[in-house]
Amino acid sequence: MKPRFFRALCIAVVGLASAVVVFLSISYILSPLLLWLSPSLNPTLYDWGAYGACPLQSFVTTDLVAPRVNTRRTHPDCGRGLVLLTINGDSAGPKGPAILDARNELVWKSQGYGSATNLQVQHYKGQNYLTFWAGRKVGTKGTGMYYMLDSTYNEAHRVMAVGDGMEGDLHEFKITKDDTALLTVYATTKADLSSWGRFSDGWLLDSLFQEVDIATGELLFEWRASEHFNFSDTYMTNPFGGYIKSLPFDFFHINSVDKDSQGNYLISSRHTHTITCINPKGNILWVLGGRRNQFTDLSGGAALDFKWQHDARWVSEEDGIISLFDNKEAGPLHADGPHSRGMMLQLDISNHTVELLHTYESLGHTRAPSQGSMQVLQDTDHVFVGFGHSPIYSEFSVNGSLLCEHHFGSPIFHPWNRAVSYRASKRYDWVGRPTYPPSAEIEDDTLYVSWNGATEVSAWLLQGAKSAEDEDAFNDLDVLEKDTFEETFELGDLYEYSYFRVVALTQDGQVLGQSAVLVYEPDWDWWMFGVAIVAWLVIVRVGWHCYKWLARRRTTSQVAWISLERQ
Repeated sequence: MKPRFFRALCIAVVGLASAVVVFLSISYILSPLLLWLSPSLNPTLYDWGAYGACPLQSFVTTDLVAPRVNTRRTHPDCGRGLVLLTINGDSAGPKGPAILDARNELVWKSQGYGSATNLQVQHYKGQNYLTFWAGRKVGTKGTGMYYMLDSTYNEAHRVMAVGDGMEGDLHEFKITKDDTALLTVYATTKADLSSWGRFSDGWLLDSLFQEVDIATGELLFEWRASEHFNFSDTYMTNPFGGYIKSLPFDFFHINSVDKDSQGNYLISSRHTHTITCINPKGNILWVLGGRRNQFTDLSGGAALDFKWQHDARWVSEEDGIISLFDNKEAGPLHADGPHSRGMMLQLDISNHTVELLHTYESLGHTRAPSQGSMQVLQDTDHVFVGFGHSPIYSEFSVNGSLLCEHHFGSPIFHPWNRAVSYRASKRYDWVGRPTYPPSAEIEDDTLYVSWNGATEVSAWLLQGAKSAEDEDAFNDLDVLEKDTFEETFELGDLYEYSYFRVVALTQDGQVLGQSAVLVYEPDWDWWMFGVAIVAWLVIVRVGWHCYKWLARRRTTSQVAWISLERQ
């Protein structure tokens, strides 16, 4: 037995070592060679993981890191707006909410909140706020609170779930037109699970949502799934759930809440495959999908063919149109379709019929086993889809034509949770005006400048002075259009100046702010210094020989003159 065991072990070790060698060869030898031969292969190599699961970029002026986004398809109609992400995962670097521009350049990021989800721009009492959840992720739920940042990126409000032991969940934080907040909560409680073949005193992970007054923290409404749905409605077949408190049975799994103009709530349940409408008294008005479906599918079954879905929203109440993200999967034991997609459905509530209008699929037909979002962009009528567990966000025309697609990680690694964003959204109306100044640093005769969160900067103006004491002594030296998060100025030809600063300008030349004054001490070029020393020594040597020759000639002339005088 022992020889066989050691033989198998040796084969495993050699196989693993060979795999490592192959991966390193691809990353450091084959990939650069292929790029040199054909630069157009770069997007493909990125997606194959040649640069890692989530390639990152760092900066000189800040300790922030950002994804190096891979553009797989682009279109002029996608060329504006800001993309909001909350990238998590084992390869994503320091976590935190982040904003990218249409060129996939970092605009803002905060790494002070740790794990965050669901970054949105939302309207509250006449102003826009950045909102997100941050806290601790526990399995498929979260325990934390919700943050609202104003246009200066300062915390304006914190919102918490109401009730003893209640903590805000990561799935939903929606501000209504009534200036209230809709949020999800998961509560572990005792329950009789005998009808599900488990203990009569088992453990249930109940799904709740609350409506909370943001200003006062008052609980206005609360709804529990266990009071309205049966355990037999679920499609989740976790064989271990419900026996112990640390592993309760999650039969419902709420992941989105919306509210219409009549005060009714629209909720998505991932584990029952249902979209449910609930009236202000908490009673169910109708159920779409799942075992309790009440609608007739006018599309031959295509409209009701959503499974393990996320992010159900009203698009048009008047026309009965809703959107959702259809995952089609919840892990290897619950795979019910070939790929994930966004869906747009039209409901006739009176006649209880539903029709599929459009679907939205990624370029590679990815399948996201969790998370995901779909957003109709009101400014353009485009549709923006985040593919959740797969590091992809895409923009479509309303009829389903793919316009643009970007990858913030290698899709090939997505089953291992290397880089994910719970939702992805796009906005055109966020204006960030931080109160802190731009950041600037000088390294190796290069000045670097950035301004985390400033959305109105169109250009950078470099100014220099020979003295920092006089404000009027600063001269305009160079103007650089802002294309990237961190821009650079070369100072190699500006040795006459010892002090520099950078001014942020708007598109029409207005000053937004300026960096601190930097002292410039040019680095010695030791090679040139060595050449100068050698040249100096040569000159001294030649000069010394010339001096000695002239002195010797002078002495010879004097001797000759004396000899002539004596004659």
